[in-house]
Amino acid sequence: MEILVAIDIINGEAVRLFQGDYEKKTVYGENPVEIAKEFKSKGATHLHIVDLDGARAGTLANYDTIAEIVKLGGLFVEVGGGIRDEERIIRYLELGVSRIILGTAAALNRSFLQDMVDKYGQRIAVGVDVKDGMVAIKGWKEITNIDGITFCRELQSIGVKTVIYTDISKDGMLEGTNMDIYKELATIDGLEVVASGGISSLDELAQLKGTVTAAIVGKAIYTGMIDIENALKITNTKAEDQMISKKIIACLDIKGGRVVKGKNFEGIKEVADPVEMARFYSEEGVDELVFYDITASVEKRSIFTDLLKQVKAQTSVPLIVGGGIKSLEDIESAIEYGAAKVSINSGAIENPELLNEGARKYGKQRIILSMDVKRVNGEFRVFTRGGMEDTGIDALEWAEEGEKRGAGELVINSIDTDGVKEGFDIEMLLGIASRVQIPIIASGGAGKEEDFAEIFKYPEIAAGLAAGVFHSKEVRIPSLKEYLKQNNI
Repeated sequence: MEILVAIDIINGEAVRLFQGDYEKKTVYGENPVEIAKEFKSKGATHLHIVDLDGARAGTLANYDTIAEIVKLGGLFVEVGGGIRDEERIIRYLELGVSRIILGTAAALNRSFLQDMVDKYGQRIAVGVDVKDGMVAIKGWKEITNIDGITFCRELQSIGVKTVIYTDISKDGMLEGTNMDIYKELATIDGLEVVASGGISSLDELAQLKGTVTAAIVGKAIYTGMIDIENALKITNTKAEDQMISKKIIACLDIKGGRVVKGKNFEGIKEVADPVEMARFYSEEGVDELVFYDITASVEKRSIFTDLLKQVKAQTSVPLIVGGGIKSLEDIESAIEYGAAKVSINSGAIENPELLNEGARKYGKQRIILSMDVKRVNGEFRVFTRGGMEDTGIDALEWAEEGEKRGAGELVINSIDTDGVKEGFDIEMLLGIASRVQIPIIASGGAGKEEDFAEIFKYPEIAAGLAAGVFHSKEVRIPSLKEYLKQNNI
């Protein structure tokens, strides 16, 4: 169960309301950005932000403040309040907000809600604020004749994945949450419920665990009744597990239905069957698997969905899929057949807007910009077509643009060190890292356990990706993880 820490904003200040009454507010800080930093320093990774001015007036009154919080990075941020048309949804999604909460707009305009769910999927959640069983709207100022439970069932039927259910009578009271209502909501198949309102103790969080997907805690944290670190422990979600962690990723380059490997993107040789190798890496304990269809772009065809389906059936390891991703349809197909994330390289160079569109529809966390980079006359240049064609694009500038367009991660493949096994290209990695804030996956050059320890010294590097050194079993993943642990990684 996730813990979302609440930051409600009025007039640029962090506040808590008493039962939704705007006249009964307590100011807990004049700078919500600093409060968010403090929460992050204590281990919080998920924030629930409500623009209360926006909720009441139907505007994005505190947009700039929320933008500063999102820029802190490393946080899942969901935002609600005043979001009543698609233009505002797009503004927040392009900003980097992880999830949009619709409230008034969802209750009053089901057609609009349906369109937004169809378009943006799981990035749309609905805030169901209830008083005496009935849905409240417009900053809790108006009570409708819509029954809360019935509304939740309707939301599930039209494809809404997540609801944030708040019992207004409990909100801000610190007298306990409405446990019975969450047990009833848990009977709605396929609906993920976030509990909100009145949570005041670790015992309540323990009771909610297993019933709801997440719990929002606000006043209890501000007043010290609940400590963030203890809350994460009680829900078995440790702070260090929620933060962006160092990951070990194995890469399978696919050509003609077989795993292949070369050196400096040349001399490609067949290695193994991809399904068998995926099963092997799953047993080894790899954190993620990357499947690159290395000839899809050159051959101008779509990705290998049949093979992907077979691999997914053999492993529960998160899959990253790349090669031939040229359109939203290709992204959709990859996700449908089992990809947790998609890696876009040539497709983004040919159509940079694909990054914007992919992040907007599927979330930044599922969109990776992959870059094949090589030194040319002292500059880092982006190559395409399997490393054969110099695009003339400056890699540092392209990384920066990719982040602005919505990429959630960067894979930096150094052509200069690929397959050489003498260490990752730290100069290149840090050069690009100096221009972006998103996590970087280092690729190309791993030859021994020490190479991973070396790159993980740098906070900017979130993961180490390798192929040949893992395929040949020169480095075994269980041994590598134990080595890293001994080195405090």
